[in-house]
Amino acid sequence: MAEKPQFTRSDVARIREGVLAEEGGFKPLKNFGVDFTLRPSTVFGALPFVGGFANIGQAIGKYQLEDSANKFFGVDKGFKETSVSSGMNDSATNTLMNDIKAFKENNPYSTTNNITRDDIQDFMMSKRPDLDLAPIQNRAYTRDELEELNDVTGGFKQSYSTQPFTSGRFAQQMTGETDEFGIKGDDFKSAMGSYALSRSMDDNLKSTSEFAEDNINQSNITNSKNYDKDFARAVTKENQQEAGNDTPSSTFICTALYEMKQMPISIYKYDQRYGQSVNRKIYNGYAIWGKPIANKMRNKGCVYEMVKPLALKWAEQMAYDMSDGKVGKKRYSIKAMKFLGEAICYGIGLFIKPEGEKHGSNRNRQHGEERRTIRGEDGLLKKRGRPRTKRRTAS
Repeated sequence: MAEKPQFTRSDVARIREGVLAEEGGFKPLKNFGVDFTLRPSTVFGALPFVGGFANIGQAIGKYQLEDSANKFFGVDKGFKETSVSSGMNDSATNTLMNDIKAFKENNPYSTTNNITRDDIQDFMMSKRPDLDLAPIQNRAYTRDELEELNDVTGGFKQSYSTQPFTSGRFAQQMTGETDEFGIKGDDFKSAMGSYALSRSMDDNLKSTSEFAEDNINQSNITNSKNYDKDFARAVTKENQQEAGNDTPSSTFICTALYEMKQMPISIYKYDQRYGQSVNRKIYNGYAIWGKPIANKMRNKGCVYEMVKPLALKWAEQMAYDMSDGKVGKKRYSIKAMKFLGEAICYGIGLFIKPEGEKHGSNRNRQHGEERRTIRGEDGLLKKRGRPRTKRRTAS
């Protein structure tokens, strides 16, 4: 009997972003049984030389979303069947979206009209406890509490606070909100001890890019009104890790500007999240030209002067998009350039593999390590090949 396809946290993230994109679009052919979503980015698909890349990128996104939805339901389909079903009204994606909507209606902490990241996360936490998911952020009021407050006083909206941990079990043990896992709250902290608790907090702490998913403007600046000790701890942790290795950034140009103190952390953290979320082919295409430009910018020459103004505006737009308008600045010209740039990078990434990638699979993209070479005792390179075995001789 064939095993069910493995459903992972990566599938949850893909479903979360894909469902939000589908919900934000318009389905003009829904009544004809065709699931075609006219997203804002589709408009740019009509531009010369861009349409092909944009449409290919959207098709890949729908396929990946449908594939993850199939995994959620424990269904194993091939490439052709998944591709066909992703464009139909009875797709696994639409079935999953309807399940999320039904769950949202009965979720006491869901207080918005549209599906949010929190709704999808709550649904997955309920249906897949094996993944140990944690809430994206904490919400202060239930739907009934909010309605009661507005009936009496009026003007109340849902209030959000940071939920800093990636592990649902650890988050519950720290907050003491449930008895499901036994010891919790202050008892849990006392039992752990200060040193072990500190290590466990670091092990379970969100990354700065995961903090960026919150609808909160966290800051690691002590005197700031938005100072968040958990976010500051995450920034410090990642800075210490980066100081100990040569891990390259997913956004070379913006990282150069940030390290040169030309970009604030409030913008940079969202730009990092954008860079980590783009399609693999887009990243590969960008890496081909982005990395050498970033290196030249550090010399503060003419390349720096030309690229800096545009890169800062680009980063502000990415921050605006990734923070739902809470950080950065909206510019339609940069938004149009984003879709054009992604299409071009995707086209480059289709045909060119960055250093360290072999047969379409990046061997060590994160650390950028070179393949190990084999040398003889004289220091000269030796040819690769299957190791020779000594022939047995008759005794």
